[in-house]
Amino acid sequence: MLASLRWLSELTGLSLEPGEVAEQFTSLGLEVESVRTFGEGLDGIVVAQVLGAKPHPQRDKLQLVQVDDGDGLHEIVCGAPNVPAPGGRVILARLGAKLPNGLEIAERKLGGVVSKGMLCGETELDLGSDDSGLLILGDEIAAEPGTPIVEALLLKDTVLEIGLTPNRPDCLGHLGLARELCVRRGETLPDLALSPLNGLLAGAPLNGPGQFRLSHEEPGLETVPVTESAGLPGFSVEVLDQERCPRYGGVLVQGVTVAPSPFWVRYRLHVLGQRSINNLVDGTNLILLGFGHPIHGFDYDRLSGGSVVVRRAKTGERLRTLDGEDRALMEDDLLICDGQGPVALAGVMGGADSEINESTQRVFIECAYFSPSGVRRTSKRTGLHTEASHRFERGVDPLGVRRVLAHAGALLAQLGGGQVVDNALDIMASPMGRPSITLRPVRLQGLLGMSVSGERIQSLLEALGCRVTVTAAGFEVAPPGHRPDLQREADLIEEVARIEGYDRIPTRMPTVRPSQEGTPNAVRFIRRAREAAVAAGLNEAVNYAFVAPKELKAARLPATSLAIANPMSEERSVLRTGLLPGLAGNLRSAQRNQVERFAQFEVSRIFESGEELLPQEEYELGLCLWGERGLWFQEGEVMDFYDLKGAVMALLAHLGASEVTTVADDDGGLEAVAPYLHPKRRACLKVGNTAVGALGELHPQVVQALDLWGRPQYATLRLPVLEGAIGRVGAPQGRPLPRYPAVVRDLAVSVPNNTPSQHVSDVIRVNGGPLIEAVRLFDVYTGPPVPEGHKSLAFHVVYRDPEATLTDKVVDSAHAKVVKSAERKFAASVRK
Repeated sequence: MLASLRWLSELTGLSLEPGEVAEQFTSLGLEVESVRTFGEGLDGIVVAQVLGAKPHPQRDKLQLVQVDDGDGLHEIVCGAPNVPAPGGRVILARLGAKLPNGLEIAERKLGGVVSKGMLCGETELDLGSDDSGLLILGDEIAAEPGTPIVEALLLKDTVLEIGLTPNRPDCLGHLGLARELCVRRGETLPDLALSPLNGLLAGAPLNGPGQFRLSHEEPGLETVPVTESAGLPGFSVEVLDQERCPRYGGVLVQGVTVAPSPFWVRYRLHVLGQRSINNLVDGTNLILLGFGHPIHGFDYDRLSGGSVVVRRAKTGERLRTLDGEDRALMEDDLLICDGQGPVALAGVMGGADSEINESTQRVFIECAYFSPSGVRRTSKRTGLHTEASHRFERGVDPLGVRRVLAHAGALLAQLGGGQVVDNALDIMASPMGRPSITLRPVRLQGLLGMSVSGERIQSLLEALGCRVTVTAAGFEVAPPGHRPDLQREADLIEEVARIEGYDRIPTRMPTVRPSQEGTPNAVRFIRRAREAAVAAGLNEAVNYAFVAPKELKAARLPATSLAIANPMSEERSVLRTGLLPGLAGNLRSAQRNQVERFAQFEVSRIFESGEELLPQEEYELGLCLWGERGLWFQEGEVMDFYDLKGAVMALLAHLGASEVTTVADDDGGLEAVAPYLHPKRRACLKVGNTAVGALGELHPQVVQALDLWGRPQYATLRLPVLEGAIGRVGAPQGRPLPRYPAVVRDLAVSVPNNTPSQHVSDVIRVNGGPLIEAVRLFDVYTGPPVPEGHKSLAFHVVYRDPEATLTDKVVDSAHAKVVKSAERKFAASVRK
């Protein structure tokens, strides 16, 4: 919503500063997203009076115009087709002035004649969209030559862009915003804006169908001629769909002349992002922007049959809307029809066959209340999101129909030079009342944590337009028609808090009784797992718990019967049974955006359906690696199984896990637990004797099914199981620094490809005796001279005696036993 500060000042009678207003709106929950100032940077641009004009001696399309700018006479070379006769007033950019488009005015020779300035139009000064010629000042603007344009045309304005939430349709008009400012400042909105028009609605009940009389005695509007009439002769309105249109009103303005709007109208629309059409259409747009209630103007003489019928569309009906599109209608669409057929799509857009044009002399102004849900359905189906549909979808004031009609009739009569027919129409097809709401001060204090006096509560709600009655329990509050969001007691309490100021709500620490055990161990362990993954160099991802069934199938994860009853889409229709689909989706996006390295983890719940009513929930940690290692000395190398293993080991070390091993899938258990991993490049992760997860390269078929490429590495850890395993094994024990040096011998063993390195390492440890301190695998090699079907495993074997310095003889003896045991156990050949 764009709001003009000048317009708000006119409505409230207050002097408003942009910064203060922006702060007040934001504190009221109406967030100001941007502020734009108009009327600045126009120094040296003034009103000038035309003294005469003659043809250019060398250019047929140019004229030499003599103007008086208050400081002297100037000759300007001008190519505009609408130079006024002597006495007309135009806008002159003097030498040295700078236009909004960046052009600086200087003496220029055009066809041999020097032009000492420039006569300007609307678009050149960013004052409107009319680029047909010069901006000519009418008689309504009293400004002498030399008057700065900013003063002459009242150009200074500030426009606030306000981000409104859908529940505040009352602020989609300047009247609603002015009301908010007055309430916050403790002021009263002047009668001109807030009263029931001080007799403009004269002598008619407000709650019945039929006609009501209009008067021209509205303060602030110029006197508008009113035609005495006994209704609208030969014209009728019939509402057939009373559910979708419970209230329909109309007023006739006759004797109008279609012409360009005066400058103040064009400029006000311009700063609010609207394009000027003509005086009558612009008037309807001003009413919409002022009241937030859309109206529509029909050419009265093009409504055939002398009637308006509000009904649903019939099968096969079509309507050509104002945008020139011929639209097929559905039976759910609500139409405004005349005696022959549709003339408007109710609440969305008018029809081209009844629009106001240059020959229009009588205008029938429609102001109605249409059901928000029906307007939204039609708007969505047709793809027409208009200023009118935007407001009707959110809910306009059904009780403001007569007030809006009165203003609209007076304004269009004023702009078009016509007369209002004083008998207007107001069809109340169905009751529009709303139940009152009980507000208890005790409940207010309980929710807000602060006390507000009853007098203050009553005054705030009445300032918002509510009717408040004091009762024994508190208050009975009848919300106003312009606030459809006020439905229950909590809504009224929120209004009190909003106007009082959220910053006034006291902040107190709640009374908490901490558990004697402190933070639950499981929660603490999950937090530590996240910290450990970050410390291992991974980035955390947070993905949806809802996935598509096809994603579970592609990832070879267990299917689930935990389907969402009303999913937003098929892609978010079931609960996940693993974290792989989410991380794979992140990797897919990274690959498509040419990301060279991917390293992410996620800690979240997975859901498994069982016999119980509620699903089994368990925290899981998944991590995925892909792409380049990113090391300067290994350019172009991609991450593999061992990079994944290193990240997992670092993570577990951070968690304090000891006795961590990776074992091959000897018994085929991983095929059931992690079928998405490559059968030859995967391992089970154990802490002590407990399997806590799996790691490996994704299966090529899974990679293809998930629309990935390359060789992604994936690991998963079952956090509750891991926590229990770490607790059983115990934390790593510290040892004193060694007093004697170690001796390191390397051992390379050639074994069949299906031999796990852990088995070889275990044999080395057992047969090396107590002198072996550590066995570390540092290389795996295949290729000549290693026989085909074999691999070479290279180990660092660390020997140390805690009581004495080792001699070569002792180490050689122990190492010889290691070599023999490896040759005997694995039928291996030891590389010398």
